[in-house]
Amino acid sequence: MEGFQPKHWYELTKEERADALKYLMYLKEKRDGRIKGRGCADGRKQRAYIPKAEASSPTATLMGIMLSCMIDAYEKRDVATVDIPGAFLQTKVPEDDRDVHVVLDGRMAELLGKISPKDYQKFVHQHRGQSHIYCKLNVSLYGTLKAALLFWKKLSGYLKEQGFTVNPYDWCVANKTINGKQCTIVWHVDDLKISHVDTSVVDEVIENLRSEFGKVGQLTVNRGKVHDYLGMELDFSDENSFTVNMEKYFDGVLEDLPEDMDGTAVTPAAEYLFKTRDDAVKLDEKRAALFHRVTAQLLFASQRARPDLRTAVSFLTKRVQSPDEDDYKKLARAIRYVRRTKFLKLKVEAHRLDRNHWFIDGAFAVHPDMKSHTGAYMTFGKGMVNGASSAQKINTTSSTEAEVVAVHDNMPAILWTRYFMEAQGYPMEPSVVHQDNQSAMLLGTNGKGSSGKRTRHMNIRYFFVADVQERKQITMEYCPTDEMIGDFFTKPLQGAKFRRFRNIIMNITEDENGPVNIDEIMEIHYKKMEARLKRAEIEPKDDDQCNASSTEASQECVGRKIQDNRKTVSWADVVKTGGEMSKR
Repeated sequence: MEGFQPKHWYELTKEERADALKYLMYLKEKRDGRIKGRGCADGRKQRAYIPKAEASSPTATLMGIMLSCMIDAYEKRDVATVDIPGAFLQTKVPEDDRDVHVVLDGRMAELLGKISPKDYQKFVHQHRGQSHIYCKLNVSLYGTLKAALLFWKKLSGYLKEQGFTVNPYDWCVANKTINGKQCTIVWHVDDLKISHVDTSVVDEVIENLRSEFGKVGQLTVNRGKVHDYLGMELDFSDENSFTVNMEKYFDGVLEDLPEDMDGTAVTPAAEYLFKTRDDAVKLDEKRAALFHRVTAQLLFASQRARPDLRTAVSFLTKRVQSPDEDDYKKLARAIRYVRRTKFLKLKVEAHRLDRNHWFIDGAFAVHPDMKSHTGAYMTFGKGMVNGASSAQKINTTSSTEAEVVAVHDNMPAILWTRYFMEAQGYPMEPSVVHQDNQSAMLLGTNGKGSSGKRTRHMNIRYFFVADVQERKQITMEYCPTDEMIGDFFTKPLQGAKFRRFRNIIMNITEDENGPVNIDEIMEIHYKKMEARLKRAEIEPKDDDQCNASSTEASQECVGRKIQDNRKTVSWADVVKTGGEMSKR
């Protein structure tokens, strides 16, 4: 208890006693059956004098974690996960920081006085019939607002001393070249993932961490192919790929749900997902709290192992503030689908690390407020690495505009992925953006030449996309509508198309109906894309009639082949060759 410096109550000013944080103790049963006790402070009082900017701590982005796992699998690295015990208790509070006090009251104060009477008994005092002990914190404590930030500074500073370089686009990813190969450490607070092709290097890194951070307790180290990391089961057993499994997580979600959510469903949402009724009965407080909790649980899973839930979840998350009976039924439908498919896993396999493909689509005016919906799917070969399903923030006047807004909405993710990979040491060729609306492609490519009399906010989007393409960071490629995978995230698909797109997105080899020949499905997919591209190449074009300088002109240009002087590697080429083709 060196981090707690007991104080007599009269040594503190009235203001310090009023600002003292209450000490709380929680017990939790871990997945392996062990009981873990965690003491923490109720840090809410600190919000009055600590600005948010001074308390925010970097954490590993989910995208950074997924990309690092993809690199680990591609390079056949040895992977280890490490949990640092008592991370905050190993982090001293800076001397120039404002003093932070905690108060232990009631049974907690009595127990502390009995466990260590020499150190604490004389500081126990009675107030309103309860025992109290005031302590000054010399170390960070879970629950205090700056604890995570202080530990991040300690850990990142240690790694820099060891020769690691932090990725400027994710401050919780650090790299170091050891024996000619890259060693990567990704961390989320005190949970670390370490990878290198040489097992002995990983062992050495762990030993160094143990020397520095193993003073409070033993580091929890997991080696092998399967890792329980941040609520996900990461499995590197298959060569060149990794899977993300959350079946155990879903077991917890499905426990103790009401009977009206029993049963199964073949899709997570019906065709009327986006439809709402103003006269629908609102949920009572208890059922509304259940709706909020379960929706949040599905959101967590959909962003990790289960992208097939994203379209349904994108709607449900917009309804948590005031859910009604219709919303509850839609949540129940999603739960029934989860019950039927909880064993499904996302499998990611990169064919190349220097080229990725984005399938981006926009569904025009599908929401009650006539806003459109954006859907996106990104892959480096097989399996989704990133994507989106979200309502657009502005109203558009045509499907062409909705498509341009969809590309613009995803541009931050497109560029961030490129910058992150380049900072990891993997320079990228232009990202291929697939679209099924050639008018939108013309507008995105030509920018000013296609802007016409559009409003300023739309022109900004056109010019930005055109500028990114001019800088050769992206290239546009046409995709036939029936093969536009991004469509999966713009509307609640049903039947065979839902299952086909879902299996492509998640790279599924066995679903609820049995074994899946994903290679055959992908073969058919790329053949259809190639056939449509060849037809587009021979379709006649009339440049005089195809001057896309206005909305009307751009709509007439559907079917015109987008010209690009750069030779690009198509999605079909990547799938067909399994990434073994030479760069073009």
